[in-house]
Amino acid sequence: MTLRDELQAIYDEYGKLTAELVVEVARPAGHPLHDRVFDRSRKDAADAWYLHRAGELIRSVRVTYRNASGAKLDCRAFSPVRPQQAGVYDPLEVIAADPMLMHLLLARMEREWKDMRQRYEHLSEFWVLVREDVA
Repeated sequence: MTLRDELQAIYDEYGKLTAELVVEVARPAGHPLHDRVFDRSRKDAADAWYLHRAGELIRSVRVTYRNASGAKLDCRAFSPVRPQQAGVYDPLEVIAADPMLMHLLLARMEREWKDMRQRYEHLSEFWVLVREDVA
């Protein structure tokens, strides 16, 4: 069976598909998804989880600014902008003061927008949401 078939089988059996459910179903060593889910030692998996949690912690910090017209802007306090240094975050104040870092941030924003557009542009509801948000 293909990966899609395996995931569809889980959905068909349980009526839903979640990461937690895939982990539980794939836990037995003989399951076709086992090696795809359990692809690290326990130590490596724990370290990866701790890095994931630390990244969530960094991304959770928010700051509020006022723009030139006085409107409040809520945004992340730290952002990754250096493509050659994955996982390196800079404070928003540093990014705003450095034209090169601001250029990198804007390029990242454009990539993310295009990725989102490619994922959802086939849905007419996507364009309704975009128009409502932009208006």
